[in-house]
Amino acid sequence: MESNELRAYDGDDARVQPGNLQEVLLHETAVAWIRRWEETTRPREPCKETLEEFGARLRGVCQDINDSCDIEGLCRALLMRVQALVEAQGDRIRP
Repeated sequence: MESNELRAYDGDDARVQPGNLQEVLLHETAVAWIRRWEETTRPREPCKETLEEFGARLRGVCQDINDSCDIEGLCRALLMRVQALVEAQGDRIRP
């Protein structure tokens, strides 16, 4: 960083910087679910998919997620995830 005249916001002590917040921020988990389902339903030639077909496929992805994932549990998990991140001292936690 120094060679580019940059410095860390908190200096040399990174303990006060956020850890792996993607494991705490609930929308990151929801986005990962969507990404995984979208990849598994993507047609062999996605460039031939029409806008209407794409929209229908994504609506199906969302319905599959609503039917098979614990959406309510995810919404209630924030405090537990923050505590797990604190206990892991900012290191990775299990989703």
